[in-house]
Amino acid sequence: MFLRTAIAAVVASSFSSGAALAQEEEAAAEGTTKLDAIEVTGSRLTRAAVEGALPVSVIDREAIETSGFTSVGELLRNTVFNSTGAFRAQSGSSAQSLVAVDLRGLGSERTLVLIDGRRAPKAPFAPTAQDLNAVPLAAVERVEILKDGASAIYGADAVAGVINIITRKDFEGVEITHQLQGTDRVGGDIEQGSVTIGVNGSRGNIVMGASYFNRDIIFARDSLFNQPGASFFSNNLVWGYDEDGDGVTDGYGYAAVPGGCPNTDPAYYITPSGLCGYDFTLVSADEAKTENQGLFAKGTYQISDTWDVTVNASVNRAKSFGRYAPALNDFALVVPDDNPFLEEFPDDLFGGPSYDPATSTTPLYLYHRFASLGTRDSTTDANVYDISGVFSGSVGIVNINVGARYNEYKFYEFGRFFLARPVAQNALNDGSYDFRDPNATPDAAAAFKATTARESTWINREAFADVSMPLFEMGGGSAQIAVGFEYREEDFSDLYDAASEAGQIGGSSGNSAGLGRDVRAYFAEALFPILNNLEATIAVRRDDYSDFGAETAPKVSLRYQPIDTVTLRASYGEGFRAPTLDVLSQKPAFSAEPISNDQPTCEFGGFTWDASTNTCRNAAGNVQQIQINATQIANPDLGAETSDQYSLGFAWDVASWFDFSLDYYRIEIDNRIDTFFPEEILDAIRVGDPVPEAFVVERGQRTPDDPLYDPNARITGLTFGQSNNGTLDTSGLDFEANFRYNLGSLGNLASMVRYVHILEYKIDNGRDLIGDPAAPDTRIQGMTEWKISDFAFGWNFNIIGDQAETVSVDAASGNAVRSGHIPTYVTHDFQLTYFAPWNGQITVGAINAFGKEPDARSAYDGRNYNFYLYDQYGTQPYVRYTQRF
Repeated sequence: MFLRTAIAAVVASSFSSGAALAQEEEAAAEGTTKLDAIEVTGSRLTRAAVEGALPVSVIDREAIETSGFTSVGELLRNTVFNSTGAFRAQSGSSAQSLVAVDLRGLGSERTLVLIDGRRAPKAPFAPTAQDLNAVPLAAVERVEILKDGASAIYGADAVAGVINIITRKDFEGVEITHQLQGTDRVGGDIEQGSVTIGVNGSRGNIVMGASYFNRDIIFARDSLFNQPGASFFSNNLVWGYDEDGDGVTDGYGYAAVPGGCPNTDPAYYITPSGLCGYDFTLVSADEAKTENQGLFAKGTYQISDTWDVTVNASVNRAKSFGRYAPALNDFALVVPDDNPFLEEFPDDLFGGPSYDPATSTTPLYLYHRFASLGTRDSTTDANVYDISGVFSGSVGIVNINVGARYNEYKFYEFGRFFLARPVAQNALNDGSYDFRDPNATPDAAAAFKATTARESTWINREAFADVSMPLFEMGGGSAQIAVGFEYREEDFSDLYDAASEAGQIGGSSGNSAGLGRDVRAYFAEALFPILNNLEATIAVRRDDYSDFGAETAPKVSLRYQPIDTVTLRASYGEGFRAPTLDVLSQKPAFSAEPISNDQPTCEFGGFTWDASTNTCRNAAGNVQQIQINATQIANPDLGAETSDQYSLGFAWDVASWFDFSLDYYRIEIDNRIDTFFPEEILDAIRVGDPVPEAFVVERGQRTPDDPLYDPNARITGLTFGQSNNGTLDTSGLDFEANFRYNLGSLGNLASMVRYVHILEYKIDNGRDLIGDPAAPDTRIQGMTEWKISDFAFGWNFNIIGDQAETVSVDAASGNAVRSGHIPTYVTHDFQLTYFAPWNGQITVGAINAFGKEPDARSAYDGRNYNFYLYDQYGTQPYVRYTQRF
């Protein structure tokens, strides 16, 4: 009690002078029925607190606490609107700390995330997404999800919908929370805590706090469905040969290094084909260790009876640690013919001529894993600074908002024990390094070690102003209009160390990028209450970009109440997505990409090709991932993609204890910006779908324009990236129902169900992709809470629909055919809370209480299960204590 009183005395003194807030107005309104005017995500006009023309779902503070989740990222990734999953923190990625959300399966780049109505910071190491690490869960009052396009209100990227994270502002008192959470895996445990302080005074309020979040690392060897890795970058030799004596390379010979596989390192082994393999899963991590600490403060001060100022500031620090297998020479090194450790000239395992220095058409290439350097360890440190100030008030009938904002996202990444490739080549030339056994000559290998560095920055400067006012009276009340202006400067840089830029580091991916732009936007929105039960809203916005041009986005929406308890609504809008600065400016970046869907590469590794599922499998029958050399390229000629959105729905307050809504949506995207990943490129080529010309699959060291290109040779290189590529059409249904029961002496029971069903998802007017692997048509979420006396019991369930295991081409018809089955995924969460008489809360619970695991057949994008749609944590028991003063 003393703590709360002392804080109140210090902070409230700055808010205490002047008259009490609006007491006279409340007294004057006594005896009348007047609905509060509220701000709604998707509109700049305040309106009565009734079911609106736009479909908005709300996750309030109570639902956040009942969920058991400990971060904003976990909360939003598990909503039904994150239809096909989204990127999350993982080791083995240049974005290992990123947590994103993806509405409608349209990509995180088409989902706009706001914090208190302003854009959330962009992650400079992955600028196509907004990083959900930027806001701590303790600072969140509620989350509003607009299930409709909103470029006419917010500009670019609001194509699939808008997520508005509303931070706390009316909290009073002190709240301390601590939570511990486990998993079924070795690792992945969570510790989370926060302190929140809120003080209200006669002229304003302030909320401030601090939070932290830690999740342990999960190593690949302990991960779900782990299978031994099979990297060709182990200890193999490759050379070109000329069979007909014309001096032209007719093929390539392959062999494990004589006397070099296996060796003293247990990760090296002979594959069924006779080549050397390296099991990188023995030492690498599957999920990165992540930490997050945050400070936040938000205060409002009433300057006068008609003007106030709100200041919002936060500092967040997100750190991560990832571990990769030891470094490799992703570009071949050359073994001189006189190298003392070359025991004998190798025989080709596949029937071609043996290596002969006199007749071979290429040098003897070495693909090697430098295990003695140790594991490649990557540490990231991201710091996000965000401050904004808004003056709000009125002059007569005109309401005015004027504000400015600055946010900066600073990211550092440091890598240890990477390979200095030129130094390694020199050691092969002078014979000081025994490449047969990486541990045999440690002194020579020590000179190969390299440290990598990356510094990324995204700075956003904003100034904005809008005015709103009533226009004239109509049949249902006063017409209103809001007009405004926004100016935004975006500066982006992503700088790698000089050796990485020059391509001299083995086992490293990525390259530098940097660009800046200015954006000027003008917008207007008008509300016309045509009748008491009929209103129309018209909005338009024009964004002028300094780099690629301008886009205009209009929107029209209608709301009609044929009876008091039923609301009909419809909308049409146009939207756009601007190309991000990284894909416009990035230098070519190497990446070792995993694939499992190429037959020649699979069989070259000595594994079995499953033609029925177009999948590479190992001796145990499990999916076998194989790493290939890939290069990601930029596209400075990208243009904006545009979209059309339609929605139609209704909401019905059936009774005081039951209401529901049903909405239909359709989104059509033109000039689509899309990343083609290696597995997607290979799948598209197999089924005859279009692939941009710049994305080349190199086989046997030859590109498709080479007359000797062999489509049945293994993949030796692949180029991928982004392009404007055709259209994307999707449609679906959203259903939401709420139940509220007063059970008298048995307490109160409240339930909520959300259901999303995707009707179709087509690219370039092709076949419907819903039901394909990673594209379920259904997600359902239910939450029930029963409160009785000093206890609350919660039960949540989550359902992800079934999918096919694979898609192949029917040889006779040429049509794509789905096969296999990934069953429906259902989990249950339980929670019990005791409200103690000393104003404390003791909560115990379990997320995924019955330990449901993803199906092994959901293997996707180089992982043993669909990492974006599911998790591997199994049962996650937790205990949380909350103390309020």
